[in-house]
Formats: sequence, structure tokens, C-alpha cells
Amino acid sequence: MTGRFDRNYPTAPRSYDIVADRPTQAGIIGSGTISGIYLENAKKFDAFEIAAIADVRVDAAKARADEYGVPRGCSVEELLADPDIDVVINLTPHRVHGQVGLSVLQAGKHVYTEKPLVVRREEGEAMFAEAERQDRRIGGAPDTFFGGHWQTARSVIDEGLIGEPVAAFVNLHWRRGTPRPNAARPKPAAGHYQSFYATDFYEYGGGAIFDRGPYYLNALIHLLGPVRRVTGSAQKTWSERVEGERTFQVEVPTHVAGVLDFANGAVCQLLMTNDVYDTGLPHIEIYGSEGSLRCIDPNNFGGQLYRRTATDAELVPVENRFGYNENSRGVGVADFCNAIRNERPHRASGAMAYHVVDIINGIHDASEAGRHVDLASTCDQPAPLPRGLADWTIDS
Repeated sequence: MTGRFDRNYPTAPRSYDIVADRPTQAGIIGSGTISGIYLENAKKFDAFEIAAIADVRVDAAKARADEYGVPRGCSVEELLADPDIDVVINLTPHRVHGQVGLSVLQAGKHVYTEKPLVVRREEGEAMFAEAERQDRRIGGAPDTFFGGHWQTARSVIDEGLIGEPVAAFVNLHWRRGTPRPNAARPKPAAGHYQSFYATDFYEYGGGAIFDRGPYYLNALIHLLGPVRRVTGSAQKTWSERVEGERTFQVEVPTHVAGVLDFANGAVCQLLMTNDVYDTGLPHIEIYGSEGSLRCIDPNNFGGQLYRRTATDAELVPVENRFGYNENSRGVGVADFCNAIRNERPHRASGAMAYHVVDIINGIHDASEAGRHVDLASTCDQPAPLPRGLADWTIDS
């Protein structure tokens, strides 16, 4: 199965009918909370512009369009029928990412999907099959690995400053605090959706592993390359969760402890949990034969990187070498659009996004079967960004 999922872009040069003298025309499906940062940041990039935003609730789409100065808020069907829109950004709930992504490809458009790409592997398989039929590309968030922190960490590794990578550590303790019993949740503003975290967070496709896991796994793949096999244990500690005024039925494992064997030989310990309160452990560390790196929460673009080698008594700050240190969500879309235009691989690839889903489901499968699981998918390690790239620009 690797042939379909290890390709970032078509094997031969293609013509995508993108007009050369204007930014790529993009549409958004989904007007929930995350759409705000995409709409705000889209104004700062020259690579693309948002021509329309759509939603099953047309009133919500129009409210978002008015809020951010987008030319049109419309139905999903209208957006998909628009011949001027080349790329669609899929910001719908996790459980329908695959369904919506497939419909975008069937409409003959490229699709860039928020994380996770899909929830179940077969949804991804259907998307890649349709992408091949339509000769279209798939991209996927998160794009935080474009950030200055992560590009600096990559350059430190690539330059051999910690020697050969041999291991990694990943940790997220994310048990959400319980509000005061009588504390009222703020109601969403008119025309806006209530947060995913207050509605369907514990459905399969939610929880720490599906919601935050892609940030960690994309960062690891950016730094170390693809994973070849996994094992681990995954459990639903409680069948119900009471948070604030609401009781959630839990359908996803909320405590996942995994081991990832990378293709380059490195071994990673991974813990993703909604059951444990944070104790201040680091989020990601990379261990090499000559030194170690301590990284930030990969939900962020910028922050202090630390290194320690045999001659250091403690962790030593590493000077940042790259831009994109603020919340730059949408840089992956800019790269996606430039890559299509210039017929090169895009960094936040569909292959990598599918590989992340395969890793997550592979750990679940390993837990159920009590064994290692060899992954059917792989992907290319994303190319690093060039030095000196200004914020809100992207290389050709």
C-alpha cells in the first residue's frame, strides 16, 4: 500500500489551470472557530487569497465572510461548483474530514485539510484514489513545523550538532480542568459555532491522540522522517467524562502510551493522555549520539530551543535561525499553492497527514492485538525552509 501514500505530488509535470498573474483562488468549507486564524492570516500571504467561505449553515458562512471581508459566503454546493476556486481548505469537524475531502476532490479541486486528515484509514484510501483519478493534490495541517523553532531544530539535526539521532520522547498531559459547578459556559455569538471541545471532543477522532497528536507527529516526521512500526497500549479510562455542565460519552482512547520505530533507526516513547494533570514534563525531546534537544509544545511555531552536549553542565539555549515565530497558521496552504503552481512537492503533504493517521490507528491496533504493527504507509521527510525567508512569504 505504500505506493499510493508515499507520493507528495504527481510523478509527471501537470497543468492545473491556475492563473499565473494572480494569487491562487481558495475557498474554505467550515466557519467554526479555527476558520478565524486562517481568514486573518490569508490576508498576509501573496500565494493565495480566500474567494469564498461555505458552510452547511449558510448564515454562519455569510457572518464569517462579512467579519473578514471575504467576497462571498455561500453553501458548500455553490463553493464546489465555482470554476474559479482551485484549492479548498477543509475546516469541518474531524468526523467528516474524509467525507468532505472526498467531495472536494470529486469536484476537481485540490484539498488542504485541517488535522487529522481523516479519522479512519479507509477514508484516506478513498481520498487518495480520487486524487489520482482527478490528478489533484492533497495537503494537510498542522503546519506549525514551518515555525522558526522547528526549522532551527531541523537545521541543528541536519548539521550533525547532536550527532546521529537515536531516540525521542513525546509527552502531552492534557486532563482538562473542571470549572466551578455553577459556572456558565459562554454562549457562541450569533452566526458562530460552539467549540468542538464543548461538543464532540470524546468521539472517535477526538481526544488528545487525534486532536493534538498530529502536531507532535508532524514535528517528529519533520525532524526524523517516517515511522516504520509501532506498538503500545490505549485505553478509555472512564466511559463517561463530566466537564462543567455536560456529561460526555467517551468513544476514543483517552490514555495512549506508544513506541514508534522510525525508518532511520530512532526509537520514540510517546504518551498522549486526557487522564493526567500536567506535571511540567517536556513536550518533545530528540536524543542524538552527541547531544540532546529540548523542544517546545508543537502547537506553537516559535519558542526557545535548548541543546545539551557532553561538555555542557545544563541545557544551553540555541539561537533561532528562522522566521515564522508567531501564529502563522496558513503557511502550509501558501506552500501548497506555490508547490502546485511551480510543480514541486509541498511540505505539509497528504502523504504525511495520512501517515500520521496510520500511526495513531496503528497504536490502537497494536494495543488490541498485543503486538507490534508494521505500518503500510510512509512519506517523504518535508524539505526544510531556506534561511532568510521573510514571514508571510514562501519559496517558489
